[in-house]
Amino acid sequence: MTMDDAWAQLAAAVAFAVERIEHDPDPLNEREAADGHQYVMRILTAVSESSLLTFDPERPAFLPMLESVRHLGAAGPDIDYDVALVLPDTPYRVTGTRGGATFVGITVYGTTTDTGAVRIVDSVDVDDLAAPDGTFTYELSHPDAARVIVRQYFHDRATQARGHWTIDPVHPTASAEATRPAPAPVRPTVVGVEARVANAARSIRWNAQLNRLWTPERRATPNTFVRQTPDDIAAAIPNPDVMYSFTWWHVPAGQALVVELTPPATDYWALQVCDRWFQCFPDRRTNLNDRQVVPEADGSVRLVLADGDPGHPNWLDTSGHHVGTMFFRWLHADPADQPRCRLVPTADVPALARTFP
Repeated sequence: MTMDDAWAQLAAAVAFAVERIEHDPDPLNEREAADGHQYVMRILTAVSESSLLTFDPERPAFLPMLESVRHLGAAGPDIDYDVALVLPDTPYRVTGTRGGATFVGITVYGTTTDTGAVRIVDSVDVDDLAAPDGTFTYELSHPDAARVIVRQYFHDRATQARGHWTIDPVHPTASAEATRPAPAPVRPTVVGVEARVANAARSIRWNAQLNRLWTPERRATPNTFVRQTPDDIAAAIPNPDVMYSFTWWHVPAGQALVVELTPPATDYWALQVCDRWFQCFPDRRTNLNDRQVVPEADGSVRLVLADGDPGHPNWLDTSGHHVGTMFFRWLHADPADQPRCRLVPTADVPALARTFP
C-alpha cells in the first residue's frame, strides 16, 4: 500500500459516512440533517486525534476515548472510557487509584473482526482488586488481547473524583527491567503514517455504520424494548458488567413517548437517548440515571421523550429528531420485565406529573 492508497481509502470512508447520512432509510428534517453531518465531523475529529496521539502497544498508555463534545458509538454521558492498545501473549500491568466513581471496571477485548464484532477475553470489577486506600494492580496477558478499556460510571461528576491509572509491559525479571534501555524517541515513518491513515479510514466506516451493526432489525418495531446481553451487541464493544434494554424510538410531531418501568435493585441504571446514528448529546437533556429521576410514590419510574420540555421532571429531549435509538444500562442487574412505551399527546404530559408524591 502506498500513501496515495491510504489517503484514497480515507477519502472513500468520508464519502461512505456522508452517504449513510444522506441516504438513511427514514426521511431527514433540517435538524436531523445538520446533526448527521456534524456527526461525520465528530468522527473525523475523534479518529484524527487518536491517530496522532501515542497509541502504541509497544509503549502502551491510556487514551481517553471521548471528550464531552464527541460522544460517538452510544458512549454514555455518565461514563469515562480510557483505552490502551496491547499485544497478544504479552504481559501488562495496570496500576492506579480507584477514585470515587460509582463503578470502575477493566475489560480486555480481542481483535475486531470485519463485521465490527469484538470478543471479551477478560474483565474485572476494580472493587475486587482495590486496597482500603483505593490503590489496585491488575495483570493481563491473553493470546487474543488487542485493547484494554477502563470504564468509570458516575452518578454526579461534580462530586465524584475520577480515578487514575497507567499501563506498562511486565518484564520477566527485575534484572531485565533494570537493564532495559530507555525507549528511543518515536519518530514517524511513511509506512507508519500510511498504517494510521488506513486505520482512520476503517474507524470512520465502523462509526458511520454502527446503526446497521447494532441489531438493525429492531428499527422496524420502534418503541418496544428488548433485552440485550453483551454478546448480543458485540459490534458495540459492550461492558460485560451491564445488561441492556434497547429500542429504536419514533415520536411523531405533537406527541411524546412515555417510558414506564419498575427498576431493579442495582447500584446504577440510566436511560440514554441517541439519534439514529448512535450519537448522543451531553449538552442536551439526553441521559438520566437512577439518582437523577423523580420516582412515583410506589417506586416505579416514568420518563418522557419529547421535543422540548413537556412539563415533566423526567423529561428527555428528542432535539427536533423524530427517530433514534435509546437504551437502559443495568449495572449488575437483569430486570425480569422490560420497560413499556406509549405515545401520548404532548399536551397531556403535564397531567402525568401530578401523580408524584
